[in-house]
Parts: sequence; C-alpha cells; structure tokens
Amino acid sequence: MTADQLKAVLDAHALWLKGEGAGQRANLHEADLRGADLREADLSEADLRWADLREADLSGANLRWANLHEADLRGADLSGANLSGANLRWADLSGADLSGANLSGANLSGAHLSGAQGIFDPCAWLAANCKRVRGGIEAYKTFGLYNQPPESWKQEPGAEISEVVNPNPTDDCGCGVNVATLDWVRRNNDEDLPIWKVLVKWEWMVGAVVPYGTDGKFRVPRAKLVEVVETTEVTP
Repeated sequence: MTADQLKAVLDAHALWLKGEGAGQRANLHEADLRGADLREADLSEADLRWADLREADLSGANLRWANLHEADLRGADLSGANLSGANLRWADLSGADLSGANLSGANLSGAHLSGAQGIFDPCAWLAANCKRVRGGIEAYKTFGLYNQPPESWKQEPGAEISEVVNPNPTDDCGCGVNVATLDWVRRNNDEDLPIWKVLVKWEWMVGAVVPYGTDGKFRVPRAKLVEVVETTEVTP
C-alpha cells in the first residue's frame, strides 16, 4: 500500500469515527504495511486482520478495539499505543516494543510475544493495584458471577479455596481462583452477589497469573476467605 493510499484510508476512517456520511471504517485486512509510519494514527476499531505491520511505527497510535487478529507485528514500535480492547488473538508481536502501551482488556490469546520489549510487569501491577497486608495481599471475589464454584469450595470465613491455574498470561480468562480489585468486582457485580475479601498469601503468589490485558482481574492457585464486604453499590 502506498503512502497516498494509506492517507486516504486514514482520512475516511477519521470521518467514519466522527459519524460523518462520507466516512468509511478502515479496511486494512491483509494490507502490506511493512515499515509504515503510523505514529499517533487513530486506527480505533479498524480492521487490521492478517495485516503485515512488520517494523511499522505505531508509537502513540490509537488502536482501541482494533481487530488485529493474526496480524504480523514483528519488530513494530507500539510504545505508548492504546491497545485497550484490541483483538490480538494469534498476533505475532515478537520483538515488538510495547513500552507504555495500554493493553487493558486486550485479547492476547495465542499471541506470540517472544523478545517483546516493555511487556507487562505483573509484579508492578500487583504492587500498584493490590493492598499489602500481613502475610500477603488483599483481593476480592464473588461466587457464581459467571460459573458456579466447585462444590468443594466452602463459602465461610477462614476457608481456603484452590484450583490449578492456567499459566498462560495471554489468556484473559482461565482456570484458577479468579480474584480481582474491589473496583473490578463492583463494576462487574451485576447480580449484586456478596463480595468477599480474600487473602492471597505470599507463598501462593508464586503461581499467580496476571493477564497481559487485565482490567483488574487475575488468578491465583489458592486464596483464603476473610469476610463479606457489606456493599451492594455497583459502579457504572
């Protein structure tokens, strides 16, 4: 794709995002964009499935909710890019620079990340989002929000619940004791279920997995129920 053709696509996409009739959603499906200069480009919601973006400069680009399924992003500069909610299933991000990129809610299932720079630091995320308490960290969960818990899990203070953890951080959801920040639980507690405060002991953190695209949820091999948090308020 030539620079002029790419500019025309981006201009039409900008009009589409504004809801103007002359606009058109960017269709860059299987486009050859190797080495393209897309710095700070607004490609939110664009179709970039199977696009060849090797060595492309996407620093500061807005790729929110973009479809990058199986896109080739080897060596691409995605520093500071907004990839929140993006579909990156099976995308190849080998050697890409993801420094400062926003991957909140991104689907990275099956993505290749070998050699990627600035990749998400789970320890830093946990330190910034979870309260340290005596013996471990504090987290929250509900029971039955999406799936019924195993019968072996007792829902009472002091009970310990456990499950083998899916170790793949590119999977947003997976087996394990899924816990989250209080804000995440409130936002997703549409059924007004009791919210439990849980303790994740330091020794259990060894098997903890924080998904690269987390927006507040992570999974651990074991947690101890502390108490029900008395709140029914659901944050919009």
